[in-house]
Amino acid sequence: MRLLPRDSAVFDDLETLAQHLVDAAELLARHLGTDPLERVDLAQRLVDLERRADADTRAVVRRVTSSFVTPYDRRDLVALAVGLDDCVDALEEAAAVVVATGVAELPRGVVEQVALVQRQAEVTAAAMARMRAVRDLADYWAEVGRLEHEAGRVHRGLLAELFATERNAVALLAVKEVSDRLEAVADAFERVARTVELIAAQEA
Repeated sequence: MRLLPRDSAVFDDLETLAQHLVDAAELLARHLGTDPLERVDLAQRLVDLERRADADTRAVVRRVTSSFVTPYDRRDLVALAVGLDDCVDALEEAAAVVVATGVAELPRGVVEQVALVQRQAEVTAAAMARMRAVRDLADYWAEVGRLEHEAGRVHRGLLAELFATERNAVALLAVKEVSDRLEAVADAFERVARTVELIAAQEA
């Protein structure tokens, strides 16, 4: 039984941090769907967003480490905040790779990957708004896991198609690098979901 009040403001911090995921995923989708000449500007907007996410992550860590009593274990809350920030980092890195490789037109598989990580971002942000009842979030981590599995399937299918049909080695490696980065994004979202699942298990 908890006798001391818990600092629940960290939930608001997590919601703020999670909103960056939705914004970053939307920017990435726009980034891939726009003219290559406009991608540099969108990529910079993602860099700016990633920096705000870094600052908000540090704010969460400061709050958690300075609070007398936290809603959940301090280490778990820090891991959750850092995991959310890692997702934003991965989204920003994917956009940077698109600019660096100069890929003009991306295949359907990449578009599908982006749609899946956008959905992961939305589901994760919704879950962060429900962290006060963490034991009621089984649908969240199950859905993120399903989306990660689907993203992996799309990733493998895209690579198989690339190696079977693409004769330009430079183009092949460029698209592969973009697809690999998007697979890393999906994995980062799943790690966040596992952290939430761990917190729920400890609260049960």
